[in-house]
Amino acid sequence: MSRDASQPQTGEIGGIFYTLALIAVLTALAGLGLAYGVSAWFERLAQEQTDESLTATHIVTIGAQHYIVPAALLTDPAQRRDGFADRMDMTLALPIGPGNSLSEIELTIMPRGRVRSSAHLLDNVYMRQFSAAQVQGAPGLVGKPLEGDAGIGGETVWYDPLSATPFVAKCMAPVADRPSARTCLRTVLLSDRNAAVFSFAPDVLENWRQFDATIETWLDSLRK
Repeated sequence: MSRDASQPQTGEIGGIFYTLALIAVLTALAGLGLAYGVSAWFERLAQEQTDESLTATHIVTIGAQHYIVPAALLTDPAQRRDGFADRMDMTLALPIGPGNSLSEIELTIMPRGRVRSSAHLLDNVYMRQFSAAQVQGAPGLVGKPLEGDAGIGGETVWYDPLSATPFVAKCMAPVADRPSARTCLRTVLLSDRNAAVFSFAPDVLENWRQFDATIETWLDSLRK
């Protein structure tokens, strides 16, 4: 006999309580405005879940920093465990798109010594590969294509020319039928002495001034 579709299943009830708990944490730690948008994304994610293991929460340690991470955010199933790790890969949605709309980003956290920041690469690598051209884009950012003979043709570096610690991102030209593809990369040094590599859609550059603050606010809600 088939179960009445209107009756809630055990996994669905667990998913609902899991989502409500996450919303409460986000509201308390990340601020009401940020939590509202992210919690909506969590609700959608919970509705799509079929694996009960995704409702677990893990304490993952990178360097000296502990993160309390919902398993559903970890893209690699092998990372869904407690303990020390040399990297942590997540996919999440944050209000960093145009007009503070939700935009999905991919994020990798690793020890700081394993990667160089985009700001460091601007001064020590990218500027030596700039072409003479300059392209228009998000207000406040300068776009400089990289020379094709460096093996990186079709890539553009976007940066804030007025800051001593500038926002810097490198973007590939998106495929015409996938304008929202995550073709931009940015690497930053986090306040917890780890580093993070982000991939995101080019339209996120419209909100570049809020990018780092939004990321840090979100990570603060995961730090233990």
